[in-house]
Amino acid sequence: SDDLFFVPDQVEDAADQLLRSLTDPATIVRWSAAKGIGRLTERLPAVCADDVLDAILKICSDPEQDRAWHGACLALAELARRGLLLPERLGE
Repeated sequence: SDDLFFVPDQVEDAADQLLRSLTDPATIVRWSAAKGIGRLTERLPAVCADDVLDAILKICSDPEQDRAWHGACLALAELARRGLLLPERLGE
């Protein structure tokens, strides 16, 4: 849907920090960030969850960044585990 949804700045800031943490050198930080993204995303409307998915997929844009790929895969797995991957996006 094209409905607008207001997301508080604090939530956006937290989401940005979690997304940045997906590329951290420490595996435990990437894992914790993926868990946090899952928890945060399940509390957002579907239109916002779609934006989170876009941001995660963008992290995979550099094939040379193993840590980024690992963090993004952890986050995608967490979204899938929580039933947050929208069926129309699975082809991507």
